[in-house]
Formats: sequence, C-alpha cells, structure tokens
Amino acid sequence: MRCIARVVCVDTSWCPAYSPHPFVSGDARNESPMRPRGYGFPRLRAARLSGLRLRREEMAIKIKKQGEAPEPEEQEGLDELETAAALGAGTGEDLDAFERTTLQATAWIEDNRSVVFGGIIAVVVAVLGVILGLQYIEGQQVEASSRLSKGLAAYEWYVEGSPELEAIRGQEGLAEPTNIFESEDEKWQKIYDAAASTLADFDRGPIAADARLTQAAAAFQLEKLEEAEGLYRQVLDGEASEAMKVMAQVGLANTLSALEKTDEAATAWDAVAEKAPERAQFAQYEKARMLDRAGQSDQAKELYHKILEDDPEFTFKSEIERRLATL
Repeated sequence: MRCIARVVCVDTSWCPAYSPHPFVSGDARNESPMRPRGYGFPRLRAARLSGLRLRREEMAIKIKKQGEAPEPEEQEGLDELETAAALGAGTGEDLDAFERTTLQATAWIEDNRSVVFGGIIAVVVAVLGVILGLQYIEGQQVEASSRLSKGLAAYEWYVEGSPELEAIRGQEGLAEPTNIFESEDEKWQKIYDAAASTLADFDRGPIAADARLTQAAAAFQLEKLEEAEGLYRQVLDGEASEAMKVMAQVGLANTLSALEKTDEAATAWDAVAEKAPERAQFAQYEKARMLDRAGQSDQAKELYHKILEDDPEFTFKSEIERRLATL
C-alpha cells in the first residue's frame, strides 16, 4: 500500500497579508538612522540545498521501506526544486518564467515560514509575486504577466560579492550560478524596468496592481523615495486586494520613514495595525523603532512599555528591553 503523495503546501500564515509575496527586509540596527536601507532576508542556498537533500533522503528511506521506486513526477518535482535553488531563477529551458517564479516563491516561503512580521522589517518588497494564476489570465495579459514574472525572477539572481554567492562558492560540489549581477542597483533596475514595462501596457486590474507594488519596492531600493511613495499610494487607492493593500501600507510606512516624514509614517503604521489586527503589536513595534530612530525617545519608550504590557511574551521582548535600557 503506497503512502507517498505529492503535495505542495505554501504556509503564509506568518504574513499579515496572507499572500505569496515574501517580505524582503532590513534591520534598522544595521542601517542609517536617516535613510534605512533593507538588506534582505538571508537566502543562503547552501542551507536550502541541505534541506532539499534531507527531504530527498527522507523520501528515499520511505521508498526503501516500501520497496518501490519513486514515480517519475515525484522525482522530477524534487529535481526541479533543487535546480532552482542551486542556480537561481531565469535559468534553464525546462520551466517558463512564471513556473520558475512560482517554484522559487514556494521554496522561499517554506524556508522562511518561521519569520514573523515585525522586528526586522524596514523595506517591504513585492517580489516573486505569484498572485496571478495563469488560468485567470487571457489574451495579451499572458504576455504581460510573463514579462513581469521574468523581472521578478531576477530577484533570485545573485550579486557579485554577496554573502550568499560566497557561501555557494565555498561549498564543494555546488555549481556556479549562471546569472550574477554586478551590483544590487543593477538587479533592482531590472526588476523596476520589468514592472514599468508591464504598466505601460496594463495600467489597471490585478496585473497592474502587482506591477505597481513591485515597481514601488524597486524604486525604494534605488532610492527613488518620492516615486515609491506615489506608487504605494496608487496601490492603496486602486483596485488591489485587501491583502495587497496591507503590504502597500507597510511599504508606505517605511518609505515615509526614510523620507523623514515621521508623523505620516506613524499614521501609516497605525493603519497597518488596523488593517491587520492579528499583527498589530508588530506594527506598533515598528512604529516605536521608527520613533526611536527619529529621536522621539519619550514616545518610543512609552510605546515599548505598552507593547510589553499588552504582550509580556512578545517575540522581540529582549530587543525592547535592550532599547529601554539605553533610553
């Protein structure tokens, strides 16, 4: 009797927007207090490959116990996931850009499912945005979606000199990634251009909302802060889903903070707490950190204390206590 089934589960419960868009973030402790820049979640492919290989070994043990070989599609799925993790999106002809992006988004979310919403967020980036299923896209929208996906896939390409790339090069037996950017700006410019090109053809509807959110995130990374603010506001005022609007609200809050519009940023964080009440404490934590960086120590201190009073076991309790000790 067979017990193996090929099931792909995407757990996005940690994300307030309940969306496959992962959050790429920075830690304000390692950023300029005037203009924080996000450095991204650790994406060490060596660790990812170790997990994938462990999964394959576990399946092999199950198969050995049952005395059966894996079905071709089961083995193919594992091979595709390992290849995507090793080489990065945008390589190979076996998967189109949309499928590669979907595959990597699934792997990314699985690798980071324990990441919580607060604490290390300084930049929200709508990348690997697998919001649109091809079954809902018709006519010219297929081309537009494919174009956007190719740009989004560039997010998973490596940058020369990055810790992720050096980790891969330091692992014996791992192939050199095929696609490598010379700089972070070059990578984000590619993502920005893909989103802008999509918006040139479709300025409304779900594809446009996805592209606009992505372009806003890329604009932030390229330090086009005023443009990023405008794009985030367009998403909030447009036809985007409530889930996407939560992400846009977080992006707007961070952008306003980087622009030193502290009062507006504080209001934006309050809006995040209202729209995603299950993550309200994390939103207030981000607000407190922003006030702290802006020199409004008394307000930050008051908010830190309130967070701990409401939730004595708050995830970032130790960080709050560390900051309170210095205020």
